Amino acid sequence: MHTFLRLTLVFVAACCLVGLRAVYPVSADGPHIEDFEFVVDQEVIANCGDFQIIADGSGRNRLITFFDREGKPIRVAFHGLYSGTMTNSVTGSYLLDAPSVANITLDLVEGTQTNIGAFFTVTVPGRGAILIDAGRIMFEGGMGPPIFIAGPHRPHDETIGILCDALR
Repeated sequence: MHTFLRLTLVFVAACCLVGLRAVYPVSADGPHIEDFEFVVDQEVIANCGDFQIIADGSGRNRLITFFDREGKPIRVAFHGLYSGTMTNSVTGSYLLDAPSVANITLDLVEGTQTNIGAFFTVTVPGRGAILIDAGRIMFEGGMGPPIFIAGPHRPHDETIGILCDALR
């Protein structure tokens, strides 16, 4: 799975599972906001058979937790931005992955997750876009199948195939 997307989903899920009220005390000043930056350094993201795809990049994320009047978390909003490269481990040829933008909202009352953004914006330098995975996907009750999809989205295996072919 794409590094940025995986980090996004794992972090949001982890915050929800540990009980946001215990982690983030209610404040009269409004929602709890946390900003953080991350670096991806030489991470293997796929095996293409004769080579591996290596990711390098960096990004920043913002997590906002909203509470009701009783202090219970009701919504979590996540915004992430990532820019990086994906490199063929044998030839050194590379793809640009930028910008990747994620806006994820967890409605803790309704039990839905809505992902909006351009999770992949992959280009070949000098040739243009080869993969754009963007739009809106909505899930009900966790990580099950989507209940709504808008925009170009491909299955994981197809996405990896496109990246491997572009780096050959």
